[in-house]
Amino acid sequence: MSNVPPGGQSGPFPGGQGGPYFGGPGPAPLGDPYESGPYRPVTREPLIYFHVMLNGTHVGYLWAGTDDRSAGFLRRPGMLDVAYETPGFWSQRLMEASWEKLPSREAVRRWIGRPEDPVGGGIPADATEHTAANYVELRRIDNPDYQPSPTASLMYGELPDGTPLDRSKGWGPLSLQVPASYGLTTAGPVRHLPVVRDDGLVLGYLWAAVHDNAARYLPRDDAAAIGSLAANAWVPRLRELHAQGVPALEALERCRSFPPDPTAGHVRPDARTQQSESLDELQRHASVYGQSLRLAENPVPSDPEVTGRPALDPQERDAVLNYLNQGLLVYDSGNFVPDDFDPSHPQHVPDSYRTDGTWVWRGGIPYHLEHHGVPPEPALLQHIRGTGFRLLQLGPDERERGKQTLRLHRLLVPPPSFR
Repeated sequence: MSNVPPGGQSGPFPGGQGGPYFGGPGPAPLGDPYESGPYRPVTREPLIYFHVMLNGTHVGYLWAGTDDRSAGFLRRPGMLDVAYETPGFWSQRLMEASWEKLPSREAVRRWIGRPEDPVGGGIPADATEHTAANYVELRRIDNPDYQPSPTASLMYGELPDGTPLDRSKGWGPLSLQVPASYGLTTAGPVRHLPVVRDDGLVLGYLWAAVHDNAARYLPRDDAAAIGSLAANAWVPRLRELHAQGVPALEALERCRSFPPDPTAGHVRPDARTQQSESLDELQRHASVYGQSLRLAENPVPSDPEVTGRPALDPQERDAVLNYLNQGLLVYDSGNFVPDDFDPSHPQHVPDSYRTDGTWVWRGGIPYHLEHHGVPPEPALLQHIRGTGFRLLQLGPDERERGKQTLRLHRLLVPPPSFR
């Protein structure tokens, strides 16, 4: 049953006025902006937020901007299976509050101490009201490497260059252009430099064509999501160098001067410039796994590749299933996720990961093979066949490599710093 307050009631709720306000003793006065629709889903202004708990688990943050016109729910990384429907629950609650024309801080504070909803969770009665400088800072509580999308400005009603979308504010013909940069491909040799993190992890490579004015950042496959995130810094840097008229090969060398960055990494000053005969050769080098293990996710019934996998004969099926179930346990949340192949068993799939020292696979892979006859992805199946269906002896080192793989995919993240 939903814990929605009675419609039209806008007075105080238990704990509804608790906690300090930014910039004044009470909510901002209501005005015409509330007539235009729901709360804005992002804000550049300071905001307040509360930890939302569901069955004893911290699943996300309910926040409201100090402009009192923005609010939302942010689910924590790794909570998709535990709190799959929670964002929809809070979206509906905030929509209803906007219809009541409540200031967004009041719309959020009204839920302090109310009974926990089985889908949406709740804010405990003794919850602390936290503050953040803006929405980006809130996102970085769980993910310090978070970088806003280049199109995030659209959520603020602006184009990337700051031009307002509201024509009444005055602007010329609409145009949205991606800034020019170096070419993205080349048929000839390329020179490249490794981009590394402080701990020595190679995130990827900056490359420049020898004979063409082409340059780019190429993430390593085994750096996973962490390697891809570095592009958010290197692509704009290359665009800026291109705008200054710097040739691609010179731009490559200038990239040594950028200081170390938690997201972008850096090029060590003493790094040796290397050369590959082609961009394809460099891409093959970047696809070799050495820093982490290959990851196999649960099969999805809507994926044509999954539905097209040939069934295994019973003898091989049992051998593969035994191999998968005997893998070294890397992580187990103790929870279960929905069985997308059988909605009548919504929470039967183990939320766990196992490894054989080369691959890490999720608990749904042996589950779906056993219950629905869905084989593992072809590359993993080929690997298992290549081992003769025999696992090597595994220990703490292999478990740690498995955990490192989950960290690089941002599937295993440290808890937030409560403040």
